[in-house]
Amino acid sequence: MELSSSQKLPSRAGAENAESGQRVETLSESGLTLLALVRIFFGLLWIQQLVWKMPPTYGGLRAFVEREAQATIVPGYSFIVKNIFLANFPLLGAGVWTTELIVAVSLLLGLFTRLGATLALLLSLQLYIGLAYAPGEWYWTYGMLVLLSLVLLAVPAGRRLGLDQLLASRFQTSTASHFIALLRWLV
Repeated sequence: MELSSSQKLPSRAGAENAESGQRVETLSESGLTLLALVRIFFGLLWIQQLVWKMPPTYGGLRAFVEREAQATIVPGYSFIVKNIFLANFPLLGAGVWTTELIVAVSLLLGLFTRLGATLALLLSLQLYIGLAYAPGEWYWTYGMLVLLSLVLLAVPAGRRLGLDQLLASRFQTSTASHFIALLRWLV
């Protein structure tokens, strides 16, 4: 499936792509802009979550990781949290904070948006597994984070109101290699 501006594709929605035989769905300009605004909002959410776990102590992160060890829905995950994550908390804190910063910047700027969405998906799945059923948590919140990450992973949301729009055209004219193909997909 390919999503792009209605100005660049055939006028009728659901047209067949002659080259690949795939059905091409078209979003309107307003739909693409709305998707970009959702991406930016999601980036703001991740930036906001950095504030309460600032380096070098990573603030309240440790308490949340300890809660994960008690409330996880996956058997054996508690052992991993206690013996790997908490045992190496300074490394975990730095990794979580840095990854969340990368997600926030990627989504806010629309820069390698699918990379940001992939990292957001991994973080969101981890939060769902560890905290969704913890006392006082709203399980659907973590489920929505997972679903929002999947939406931004599925579509090139950074190509509207984002730097991916500039990069996409540069990668289209580049020589074909596996690395360039990966970069094309990430933008």
